[in-house]
Amino acid sequence: MIGLLCTVSLIVNAESYQTENFTIEYDKNISINTVKQLANRVDKNREVVLSYLQQSSVYVGTPINEHLIIYVSKKRCTPYQDWNTIHIPEKRVLAAFSGSQSEHSGMAIIHELTHVYAVSAFRKQKKIGYEDRFYDDGLAVFLQHRFGGTPEYPDFGTDLYRAVAEQSAKYGSLISLTEAEDIRHSAKTGTARKLAYLQEGAFTQFIIERYGLDIYLKLYQGGEPHTLTGKTFSQLEKDWIELINVFAV
Repeated sequence: MIGLLCTVSLIVNAESYQTENFTIEYDKNISINTVKQLANRVDKNREVVLSYLQQSSVYVGTPINEHLIIYVSKKRCTPYQDWNTIHIPEKRVLAAFSGSQSEHSGMAIIHELTHVYAVSAFRKQKKIGYEDRFYDDGLAVFLQHRFGGTPEYPDFGTDLYRAVAEQSAKYGSLISLTEAEDIRHSAKTGTARKLAYLQEGAFTQFIIERYGLDIYLKLYQGGEPHTLTGKTFSQLEKDWIELINVFAV
């Protein structure tokens, strides 16, 4: 899930476009050519996400077994994943394949597909900050940044470390990583929400670059940081902050 959430509306008399791996549901005002282009984009991005995850022997797949639905929403204003369904705003779909797409109208397909195919052990466990969707959104932001074809929220193509440094300067400080999820949930828009997303993505990048994808996925599955890295979460955060400070403006 990414960005500001809006009211979901069901499409009346929705059309369906079936592929082997997913179904697109859309309003009949959308041309079949646009739907096919969307299907092609989803198919390629799905392959990218799964190929990246499957390079690690630690990846165990997803508990989401239901057929994937790509739901083109007429009223939703940002992309959103709910179990096996990815909601994409109709306006963004139309913009993406009309040549009028801007950096603020991305479909975040890789981000939302990551939520479908990589579900952490912490999702929906309302414990302390980073043990909620911290790792889920961190991985989703990182993969969208790494493999997305167009600049999208929250980094808009800027290096994640640099983006964190720039956004934290606007905010006035970094957000404690253990508080990132609480702040992201409470701040519906604005600098704090964007910074929380950026920090989750940048910390994910840091762990993968320093310790490898296997270690990250073990943390994702609930592994204890000190056992896996030799450092506590607080020590890892300190090392990460030292790296971010190199990019300070």
